[in-house]
Amino acid sequence: MDDTKITINQAFKKAARWQIIVTLAFCAIYLLFSSVNAAISSFLGGAAALTGGYAGVLMTRRRVDQSAGSVLVALLKAEATKIMVICLQLLMIFKLYNGLVPIALIGGLAASVLVSGAGLGAVGNNKK
Repeated sequence: MDDTKITINQAFKKAARWQIIVTLAFCAIYLLFSSVNAAISSFLGGAAALTGGYAGVLMTRRRVDQSAGSVLVALLKAEATKIMVICLQLLMIFKLYNGLVPIALIGGLAASVLVSGAGLGAVGNNKK
């Protein structure tokens, strides 16, 4: 196996590591400059993005043939699953968490999603 090839699972682990770091950093910032409820809201937003990403990765573990069409369909199913999981979690958070600070929730979610995209985009770039 070539060293430049990386599995989806390895890519997710690298991106997830950065998502966790950024989510906890946002929590600390909200805790220092706002409130405990804002920090919790930020954490819940980041956690929603992280678990949504994991659900998408689970969808890619199914065996598909290697044709371009089937790979594309598998990736689209994974992305749809990711979005549905995130939406369901956000709905539950909005309904169940009484101390919600919406801007902190959105900030944590956005930061986690952006870092995930940047992390996955940089996975193949092993410039030393």
